[in-house]
Amino acid sequence: MEALRPHFADLPLRKGDPPWSAWGLYGQNDQLGTLNLLTPTTVAEAAKEILTGHRIGLDLPIDYLGKPSHGRQGLDHKIIWKSPRSVHDDEIAFNTQISTQWDGLRHIGYYREGLWYNGTKQPEISGPSEVRTSTLGVHAWAKQGIVGRGVLLDYFQWRLAQGRPFDPLSAHAITQEELDACARHQGLQFKRGDILFVRSGWRVGYQQLTSEEKHQWAAKPQQWVGVETSVNSLRWLWDTGFSACAGDAPGWECLADGKNPNPDEAMRGYIGHEIMIAGWGMPLGEFFDLEELSKECHRHQRYSFFVSGAPLNVTGGVASTSNMVAVF
Repeated sequence: MEALRPHFADLPLRKGDPPWSAWGLYGQNDQLGTLNLLTPTTVAEAAKEILTGHRIGLDLPIDYLGKPSHGRQGLDHKIIWKSPRSVHDDEIAFNTQISTQWDGLRHIGYYREGLWYNGTKQPEISGPSEVRTSTLGVHAWAKQGIVGRGVLLDYFQWRLAQGRPFDPLSAHAITQEELDACARHQGLQFKRGDILFVRSGWRVGYQQLTSEEKHQWAAKPQQWVGVETSVNSLRWLWDTGFSACAGDAPGWECLADGKNPNPDEAMRGYIGHEIMIAGWGMPLGEFFDLEELSKECHRHQRYSFFVSGAPLNVTGGVASTSNMVAVF
């Protein structure tokens, strides 16, 4: 299938499909999107990244945030003593997007068209029981996991090294040109199917807030560091051939007052989430814990590693904790 992969300039593939979509590339009933790039050959090659066996978990605690944004339900964790026996159970309930998570293909569709990946419609996801299906659920990803070669672009560290610090809690847009320059600085060569991680330093800023400030942060209009919403960014991400993209910030894209700041006119009102998730079928990760990963990469001057995890096997799930581990 890799030989058939079109260039960004060739998208959309079919007349009448939404802008920059790749619907039908892997078949009309495809559930994996860009994860199709993680072929057995690609994964076997990625396993060669394992040299020391050192492992780093990439998930924050589910209750990491002082208060979740968007009015999302926080963690409710009950420990149940099975009295009088020396036995405990526990029950947990939480919104799957309040900590480290993958946005699944049910999360966002094309806003104008009201269509999800491969033309899936809203009733198929959340409509009446007689029309609702499990299509595009995260359970499809859980069957084989998200496993391959991970690559870190430590943008935050690179900016500091350039003598250009910034506030990681501000609406700071990371351009495609900067990501490319960061990769060159790190000596990082990309491969088809790489799983991209971008460290913006968001957690560095959040950690410095007081408990009260963390609650205020959740209530304010979002000011998020993230990748710039632009055709340049999308072209680079697609043509480089990433199978999934993730960052340490609450959102993949930069937001100012809850909106995309100064969007690329060529985007015509679309955002990257629509195109990457609904157009390409790409997992987007947010809130990833990249601090220890950054230290390990800098310690060895090595920014590629093996990474493995599987979403929660929830039939029809919209999003999931990542459960990802990097292995050096």
